[in-house]
Amino acid sequence: MKRYEQVTETLRAQIESYQLRPGEPLPSLRSLSEQLAVSKNTVIHAYQQLEAEGLIEPRPRQGFFVSHGQPLPEVSASPRPVQLGALALNIIRAASCSDLHPLGSADPDTRFPARAQLYKTLAKNARHRAHQQSKISHYQPPPGSDLLRSRLAHHISESAFACKPQEIIISNGTQEGISLSLRAIASPGDIIAVESPSFYGTLQCIEALGLKVVEIPTIPGEGINLCLLDKVLKEWPIKALLLNPNVNNPLGFQMHVGQQEKLMAITEPYQLPIIEDDVFGELNYQSHRHPPLKALDTNGRVVLCSSFSKSLDTDIRIGWVVPGKFYEEINYLKYVTTLASSGLTQDASAEFMAERRFARHLRRLKRTYRQRWDLIAEDMCRHMPREVSFSHPEGGYLSWLELPAGCDGDRIYQQALSEGIAITPGSLFSTRGEYRHCIRLNFSVYDGNPDLRRALIRVSELIRQDIGRL
Repeated sequence: MKRYEQVTETLRAQIESYQLRPGEPLPSLRSLSEQLAVSKNTVIHAYQQLEAEGLIEPRPRQGFFVSHGQPLPEVSASPRPVQLGALALNIIRAASCSDLHPLGSADPDTRFPARAQLYKTLAKNARHRAHQQSKISHYQPPPGSDLLRSRLAHHISESAFACKPQEIIISNGTQEGISLSLRAIASPGDIIAVESPSFYGTLQCIEALGLKVVEIPTIPGEGINLCLLDKVLKEWPIKALLLNPNVNNPLGFQMHVGQQEKLMAITEPYQLPIIEDDVFGELNYQSHRHPPLKALDTNGRVVLCSSFSKSLDTDIRIGWVVPGKFYEEINYLKYVTTLASSGLTQDASAEFMAERRFARHLRRLKRTYRQRWDLIAEDMCRHMPREVSFSHPEGGYLSWLELPAGCDGDRIYQQALSEGIAITPGSLFSTRGEYRHCIRLNFSVYDGNPDLRRALIRVSELIRQDIGRL
């Protein structure tokens, strides 16, 4: 068998077994030739053969993608309770250990000047309060600081969609915003539709509230499977749709405007509430951010939740909700649940947002994370087994690795952790355990540090060993 035929056969098998899914990009000519130790001409010949078979298709200036002509596997989508257990909490605890190589939990790099500036402002405000002669302390009640809401509204209006300060509620991070939104819209036993794979924090929130989920697969490069969503809405009394369409966690894609419009049209007859997790939305690699679903909302049924957690620091715990027609319910639930978010931190955040500091910081973040993606992608092409495919994120700092069926991401996670390396196993991203053969990597601090590169190489070796076990 000729070399190009071997490459063709390997890729064909990955496409037919859905290791490479419809719409997913194939590696570049250079990266695949390096990974397989073959010439670029060999890869070109293989791609031409797959294109002739209708399995892949070229896109101008983007490369080759798996053809959408490939039928998706049949999926039965039915409601089920969520039972993830304590593994996610263990991963978050492990991420706080300073002696671990941080390739796991989705935490941002904190070595940017903007974060230091924010904490200097916070310290200055704290010193000022320490010397105040006020007789009594006051909460900063919902919906939150007027100044912070005003500056957030200005920022959102400039970058995403028209927003007024009185439309915003301050929350303790995105997670509280999502929890409040679910409580405002649904009751225990109700059914929530989510995309799959889905961020495990979202699934655990649904679990804690006693809700059921219908998991709808994601089509790489497009977003939630709209045909299956349409079918599910006809079959089940779905109370809300919860999804992360822009710089998705864990897959990294952006749901493009055409797909967003179709989603809104499909859900319109049901007046279905949509909870939009937009925490990574501003970290796309383009010069301008991709519009969220909320930008297409004409009747207030999209609830957008975001925060500073992925762009500044997870410890700030300042988030915001733009709740549309659910404003009063969410504002009241915020009051009876946590009463208030820190007024001191809200004031410092508002001061930080003055003079376009946040916008400048975002531009720097996006450039940096794009550079780090290039670094880790090159190293993964060089060191990962050829049977491993990985997502090509359109923003943020997360990459989703898919291993051959039968591999055990949980075992690889435990082995890596025992050697001081943090990764995230794919089993957490579904209630059905179907992503046990996947892992998610965080490359936010992957800046060429030799120790991190060695950690990635070791993860690659552990994966190779697990493949050998098969």
